[in-house]
Amino acid sequence: MEIAQKREYIREETLKRRENLPLAERAACSKRIAAHVIEWIQQNEKNGENSSFHAVMVYLSMKSEVETRELIETFFNQERQVVAPVVGTKSGQLIPRCVQNLEKDLVEHRYGMLEPNTNCPIFPPDQLQLIIVPGIAFDPNGYRLGYGKGFYDRFLPSCPNAVTIGIAFQTQLVVKICPQPWDIPVHHIFTEEGMV
Repeated sequence: MEIAQKREYIREETLKRRENLPLAERAACSKRIAAHVIEWIQQNEKNGENSSFHAVMVYLSMKSEVETRELIETFFNQERQVVAPVVGTKSGQLIPRCVQNLEKDLVEHRYGMLEPNTNCPIFPPDQLQLIIVPGIAFDPNGYRLGYGKGFYDRFLPSCPNAVTIGIAFQTQLVVKICPQPWDIPVHHIFTEEGMV
């Protein structure tokens, strides 16, 4: 089997496993993942390993993804600058925009996910300090498979100062995703069981 076929097979099988998780289990696991991430951030800031994660980019969850609303609300409460991606379907680029209110600032993209509206200011990618990255499958080396459009692989090189975190359900971990030269691994992965 060619690498492209292997990757597609991993993507399809992992997505099936994720979608088969009962709704209540997904919600409970998402809460645990959010708690692990928050605890890790606070520990890092307390230990001075990073001066602060003031500017945080978080994807807006859709379908069977790890839910991010609770994370975002916590970041608002901690007075962090929350940034969310806009998917530029024509340009093939992610545009980071500031979000202050989940009820007022979001619109639906034609792909079905929510994203910041055009009134939300664009945030400079090189000033992001933490990026929560979505994915369908993750391997132990931090490599990820997304939906196959390459948005994050093109975006992450423009964020040299950011720590990247993949969040996923335990069932999304695979042995190897056969990374390609353009794939950029995340620094850390969190599941409901903690940091991988």
